[in-house]
Order: sequence, then structure tokens, then C-alpha cells
Amino acid sequence: MKKILIPVLFLVTYCNRVSAQAVQKEIDSLTLQLQKHTGQDTARVMLLNDLAYAYYVVNPDKGLEQAKAAAALASRLSYTRGLATAFSRMSVNYWAKGQDSLAMQTSEKAIRYYKLSGNLLGYAKALNNRALNHYALENYIAAIHDHEEALAIFKKLNFPLGIQNSYNNTGVVFLALNDYPRALDNFLKASRVLPGAVTSAQANILANIGLVYKNMKTYPKAFSYQQQALKIYQSVGDQQGIANSLGNIATVYDLSHKDRQALVYYQQALTINRTIGNKAHIASDLTNIGVLYHDARDFSRAEQYLKEAVALYSETTDKNDLSEALLALAANEEKRPGTRDRAGLVERLQKASLQAAEAGGSPLRKSEALEALSNTYEKAGRFQLALDAYKKHILLQDTIFNKAKDQEILRKQLEFDFEQKELVTKAEIQRQKMVRQAVVAGSAVLLVMLGSGFLLYKRKQDAVNRKKAAEYKATVAETELKVLRSQMNPHFIFNSLNAINDYIAKNDKETAQQYLVEFAGLMRQALENSHFSEIPLADDLDFIRQYLQVEARRLKNTFAFEINIDPEIDTENTLIPPLLLQPFIENSIWHGMAPKVGTADGLITISLKKKDDLLICTIEDNGVGKVTDARQQTAKRRSFGLELTESRLAILNEKKQAGGQLQISENLNGKGTKVELSLPLKMAF
Repeated sequence: MKKILIPVLFLVTYCNRVSAQAVQKEIDSLTLQLQKHTGQDTARVMLLNDLAYAYYVVNPDKGLEQAKAAAALASRLSYTRGLATAFSRMSVNYWAKGQDSLAMQTSEKAIRYYKLSGNLLGYAKALNNRALNHYALENYIAAIHDHEEALAIFKKLNFPLGIQNSYNNTGVVFLALNDYPRALDNFLKASRVLPGAVTSAQANILANIGLVYKNMKTYPKAFSYQQQALKIYQSVGDQQGIANSLGNIATVYDLSHKDRQALVYYQQALTINRTIGNKAHIASDLTNIGVLYHDARDFSRAEQYLKEAVALYSETTDKNDLSEALLALAANEEKRPGTRDRAGLVERLQKASLQAAEAGGSPLRKSEALEALSNTYEKAGRFQLALDAYKKHILLQDTIFNKAKDQEILRKQLEFDFEQKELVTKAEIQRQKMVRQAVVAGSAVLLVMLGSGFLLYKRKQDAVNRKKAAEYKATVAETELKVLRSQMNPHFIFNSLNAINDYIAKNDKETAQQYLVEFAGLMRQALENSHFSEIPLADDLDFIRQYLQVEARRLKNTFAFEINIDPEIDTENTLIPPLLLQPFIENSIWHGMAPKVGTADGLITISLKKKDDLLICTIEDNGVGKVTDARQQTAKRRSFGLELTESRLAILNEKKQAGGQLQISENLNGKGTKVELSLPLKMAF
């Protein structure tokens, strides 16, 4: 069963985190001061704002109440600075509640009022808050821009905590983008701002560095940094930090397959989190422990921990983790030995997991729940329900991949932007140096040389910029190519699932099961091939043969096929993009062979030959060719697979500066279709 690992990601604002007891002590002190101060003046506004900030850690609803009271009083007093701070405190408390849209709205107001009041430090802090909101809404470029602007102000004001937090939070954004080198660079810069500091903020940074190494699967370093963070948390008495670090260390042990050590640390984290009373953290520890017991085949203990986790998550707003815990509980129930039928309970848990995922809005959680339901339906022989659930699962997988693709392109865009900034900065430094030399020398000759040198430098920089732009364009093209390759899989899957659906509709369960087995083999090969930009021609032809055999059986052997290969072609050594020919063959089957009802003379011929430096691939059939009359409109609709293939070919031509071509001839001698695809001949050796 899939491990549920929930490491903690730290986002700090402007002060060191302290224990819950210290926060409550501060709240009590501020409340007492507020009760004694009865005047409706600016001092009361400041007290309300301080109380609102103290509350965000333990009770953001109370924090919002105090911040709104501060805003109302500041507005009556025309106290702009106090009003700016009040909106900033609202933003922090909305952020703590996970209400990102409201947090964004109030941070925008805080920024506007800080500008009016001339409070530069407050303005920078509000920028940091808005960046956190951008991060929560996955607007990563906007988050980085706000952090950069805030960082520049913090440096100008020589405000170390702000500088440290800006570097740390920028690192968190890059961590979300899987840009580990830049994330690590920012975390290390943050750790050097206050070297030797023994604070929770410093521990947070060390823990984040540990997360980078954990994601890079460099587990010894990840373990070392989490231990360093733990020591600092222990020295300052930060109980939540201690619990988080223990959980992170347990995660590293878990990923290193050291289950016994992982269990010890998860149990320690659970003990502390129970004392603190954080339900979400308690439930996370319980889930991880339950999964460990499940993997050790101690199903009774696993059930005990997972049921408690589900109960706690149900009391929180964390629907996505509730979905994960329910799915783990269903998987555990399914594996438990016993004579009673557990299928009904497993299905109910999986449906509850799906419902929670839909409430939480996580495509990944919904996809996992649907896949589990599909397997349960298939085991019960409910093939139509299994098929429907699997289709939805595949659609969500495509959504998840597209999101990952968007993040990859965004990461490349950020990388390109940073490189351009470095070039501009270096050019500006060089220009200023040359100007100073010209002023000191005061020589017309030097001025002429300066002009010539600057012109040459500009030309060189233009050439560098053009090269960078070309490299970036190539990177994006490669990413787009990966996307198109990945989209071929759902396209192929849906057509095959429709065929299975046809058998199910006809109540031909035996054939449907046989087709499912063959389809699974095809899918495994298609997925394996999709990881590569190019595969040996022999592998692609093997896939095509299996695909044609399956489709011929589906159509009651109403067509035959031939594959003719030029003897000069070394199929093991010739490389070809995977699934490039399949859409044309599919088109011949679905639009050429399938409409020939009642005949058995269909023939699809696939020919491959060499011509100069090209590989010529021909797919020819004697199908119905162009349709007419009532079916004319249907025929005009372009195949999605053909469109994807044409897009792939266009990108390949642009990337490799090649002359690949596609020609489709219809209505040959009154029937049939011929497709000729020419590709640059590429050899593995």
C-alpha cells in the first residue's frame, strides 16, 4: 500500500515562533492591558492589532475579531498606519484559516494603506504576507516577485529577520516547483543572515533544507539537517517544532525502509502533538503509524490507528488528508484475513474517500479514490461501474500531468528570467565601471574606446541573449513534446475502453475479460514506451502487431494486416518516437475497416523503407475511403490522435531542424486510404 508521508513545510512571517504556552501568556498580558486601557485612541488600536497577531497561531477566529475591531477604530480616528496594520493582521489570520482569497484581499488593502502612511517596513511585511497568499493560490511568479521586492526593502532598512524570512519563503516557492538547487541556495542564504542564532526561525530553515535533501533522496543529509533542527527546537522549548522534526525524521527513516525506527519517532511525535492538541497533526501521525502497521501485516493495530485518524480528520477542515486516511483504512480492511465478506465495507470507505476528496478539491486524491473503486468494482464483476470509474481516474491523471507540466514550464520561465536579470546586472556593473574610468581619465580617446567597447559588449550580450532565448525555446519545445506524448496514452486508452464497453453492453463478460487482459499488456507496453522520446523500431512494431491482433479479434477478423520492412532497415538499431504510427493505424481500423459490415476482405498494409536519410512509413488500407451523404459530416471531424501526431511532427521538425512530412491520400481507386509519413532516419549506434 502507498505510504502516506506528510512532512511539515514551514512558512514564517516576521517573528520567531514560540510555544503555545508562551503565546497564551502573551495573549493574557495583552488582554489585561486592553481591559485597563479604556480610551478609544491610537494606543488601543495598537493593542488590538498586537492581540490579533498573537491570536493567529492558536485561534485565528479571535484574531480576526480583534483585527476588525482595530480597523473600525482606526478608521474612526483616521489613523492610516493603524488601519494598514489592522488589514495586515486580518490577512495573517485569514491565511492561518486557509481562506486564501480573503487573505489576498486584505493584504492588498494593507499594502495600499502602508503606502499612504509612508511606513516602509510595514509595506515590506505586507508584501511578504501577499507573497504567502500568492503561494497558497499557486501564483508562484507573483509570490517570488513580492518576496524580491520585500527583500530589497528589508536590506535597505537593515532588518535581519525580514531578510531571513524573505530568503526562506522564496526557497519554499522553489521547493514547490521542484527547483531544488535554487530552493537550497535560498535556504542557505537565510541560514547565514543570523549565523549561530538559536531560534525557532533558524530551526525552520534547517528543517526546510532537510526537506530539500529528502525530496532529492539524499537521506543521510536530510536526516542530519532534521536532527540539527530538532536540537534547536528542544533548546528553545518549541514543542510544535519538536513534534514536526520528529515526524520529519520518521519520514526519512520510512523512506529509507527502516520501519522500526520510523515507528518510534512517529510515536514520539504523536505523544507531543496529543499534548499540544493539534488535531490535524495528531491525525497525520496516526495515519503514518497506521500505514506502517499495515505494511507489517498487523492489520488490527493498523485499523485502530487509522480509524482514530479518520475520526479526527472529520472534525477538521482538512478533507484531502481525510480522503487519504479513508483510502488507507479501506486498503487495510481489504487485506485483513477473515471469513466475512468485507467488499461492502471497503466500497463504502472508498466512496467516502472520494466524497472527501471532492470536498477538498484535490485531483490527486480523487484520482486515487476512483482507481481504488474501479479495482473493487472489477473484482465484484461490476464491469460497467469499473469502466466508468477508471475513465474518470484517467481524466484526472491527465489533469494532474498538465498541472505538473505547467509547473515545469513555469520553472523554466523563472530560470530564464533570473539568467536575464544576471546578465542585465553584470552589464550595468560593467557599464558603470567603464563610465568611472572615462571620468577619471578625461580623455577623448578613452571616450571613443568606451563607445566602441560598449557597442561590442552590447553585440556580445545580444548574441548571448539570443542563445539563451533559443535554449529556452528548445526546453519549452521538449516539455510540450512530452505533454503531447503523454496525451497519446489517454487517447489510446479511451478508444480501447470503448471497445471493452461494447462487450460489456452485449453482456459478453468472457470476451470482455479476455480483452481486458490483452489491453492491460498493451497499456503496460505503451506506458513503458512513453517514458522515452525515442524507442527502437522493433519495439514499436511489436506493439503495433499486438494492437492489430486485438483489434482484428474485436472486429471478428473482418480484416487482415501485413507489415513489410525493407531489408536494409536495422529495426533494433533504428529509433522512432513511440506511438507515432498508431493513430494512423487506428484511423484505418475505426474509419476504414469497421464500417465494412458483413465483409471479411479488409487489409491494412504497413510498409517501411529507407530513402536517402529518411525513414518512409506507409499505412494503406482498402477500407471505405471517403464517405458521402449522411455520413459526410462525421467524416469531416478530424481525429484527435492525428492532430496530436501532426503537432508532434511539427515540434520534432522545429527542434531537430528536420524535414519530416505527412501526406494523406483518400479515395484511391474508389476506396481506401494511404498515409505516408517521412521521418529523419536516426540510429542508436
